[in-house]
Amino acid sequence: MDLKALVDGVFVDPTNPNGRQDTISPTHSIDSEPGDPLTKRLDYFRQNGVGCDVAFVVGEEKEIIKAHKLVLGCSSDVFYAMFFGALANHGLHPITKPPRGILQTAESLESVCSDSECSTTSGECDHDSSEALFPPHKKDVQDVPVSADGLFNGIQLVHVPDIAPTSFRIMVDYIYSNFDVKEIAINEDNVMQTLYAAKKYDIRQLVSACVRYLLHGLTASNAVCLLAQARLFDERILMIRCFEIIDKQTDVALAPENVTEIDRVTLMEILGRSNLDPTSELIVFNAARAWAEAECIRRGMVPVVQNLRDALGPALQLIRFPLMDVFEFGKAVAASSAVLTCEEVAEVFLHLTVRPRPYCRYPSLFRCAGRSKHIVNRFTSLNPTKRCNRRENRICFTPDRDIFVYGLGVYGFPLPSNKTHISVPEDRVSTVWTSQVEIQLGTMPDPPQYGGASMSSFASNTVYLQGPYGDPTPAIAYFTDPVLCLANNTYVASMRFAGEPTAQTTPTFQGKDGQDSVTINLPYDETVTFKFSGYRNGYSSDDGGKQEGQIPTLHFYCQWPLE
Repeated sequence: MDLKALVDGVFVDPTNPNGRQDTISPTHSIDSEPGDPLTKRLDYFRQNGVGCDVAFVVGEEKEIIKAHKLVLGCSSDVFYAMFFGALANHGLHPITKPPRGILQTAESLESVCSDSECSTTSGECDHDSSEALFPPHKKDVQDVPVSADGLFNGIQLVHVPDIAPTSFRIMVDYIYSNFDVKEIAINEDNVMQTLYAAKKYDIRQLVSACVRYLLHGLTASNAVCLLAQARLFDERILMIRCFEIIDKQTDVALAPENVTEIDRVTLMEILGRSNLDPTSELIVFNAARAWAEAECIRRGMVPVVQNLRDALGPALQLIRFPLMDVFEFGKAVAASSAVLTCEEVAEVFLHLTVRPRPYCRYPSLFRCAGRSKHIVNRFTSLNPTKRCNRRENRICFTPDRDIFVYGLGVYGFPLPSNKTHISVPEDRVSTVWTSQVEIQLGTMPDPPQYGGASMSSFASNTVYLQGPYGDPTPAIAYFTDPVLCLANNTYVASMRFAGEPTAQTTPTFQGKDGQDSVTINLPYDETVTFKFSGYRNGYSSDDGGKQEGQIPTLHFYCQWPLE
């Protein structure tokens, strides 16, 4: 195909170069019929290089992607500015020879010139990668990222070195499909580059499609990484959803392997959040240290104390060391001398142990929106021999201050006894139990009534718990949201094994020597006292699970003023 044929849409049969030239028409194509949508016919022209007046040299691979200015210009304000607006002729230079990358590509303009017609090219320039992000709704032509390199016999050449060819082709295919997302193949390998291309050229529908794909695949494990990308592209909806996941599943989201690749600004936004809900501030500290170690490696530095501090910079001041208890701080932070100086270690130790608390340079405002986390254990010991055979267990409690209950402790299963004579291979014996558990929180009539009184449930959830056989440590069954329990009101906590019949009938561990009253120390030298009583809705002599049974722990928050 010669250049005139490319520009005029005239096809030269390569098997009959001296024969008649026929104008390419969709009506002569098997793939395109006259009744097909206009977009399909235009795409057919593009695929065959008919009438294409712009060629993009894309990526480091310098792949050639051809298109029509008119189609691109009516689909994007950026393309309109490049081809028809104030910047239409900005920086264009005549080119007598296509770039080398074009000559080396099968779908290139190699056929448009012969060696005798070509001379040295001049006036080529690349995209300015510093202007890669073109925010949506921004129409100032001064900010449009233009890289019109030159004209070659009427065909405009545009270098796009900062986008992968696959993603750029997806964007062009999307435009020619009349913005039909079903016609393109977005996946986890190309979605971020496609989003980058869509943002740069202001294809808002494609931006939305990429964001929807990312939201659909958002998990606690990738939330931090996606947050960094969402910040880069200024995608507010994606940022909000990432923060929601990070706040709710902080322990998983801030696992060291999930935070090492982000930038420091994103790290600081996470560390500074009061809505994080880690089981311990140690989770936050370990995440920050893992990031600092990775950053030292990226900078070619040895991850020693001073280099770690330099890498963290102001992010170090966002770790709330005073929220740790003295034991975990001493073991995990002070003993390892990870990032704190001796003076800082002494300062935190004094803050944790001396009353009234002396000054500490690190923030002490509680995470989880100003809530402190606590556990009340109603049993003094574990029954070493007796097991709990109840399918459903309940316990009544009365706190003397407002609290938010967010979970119930549930005992697991002892090692199963082998009562069968059939030999089972050792590698087929499961060491982990899994069970479906229903939990509820409700109120009782006051005073309690016998012979038919029942609790009125106002919070419930069904969860799957698991743990190793033979481990008496209670698993935690969480409510969907923390449940407010008012001071001096009596509540009923209940749990029931559901699902597999074996889980409903297999005995579990149980506590013994249940306490009538338990006092928990709180911050600011305050306390909360729980009074426990058995739940009975009949005339049974059973104590209702007060002295022994299930639900060994209540997990709760206390709300403090937001300073």
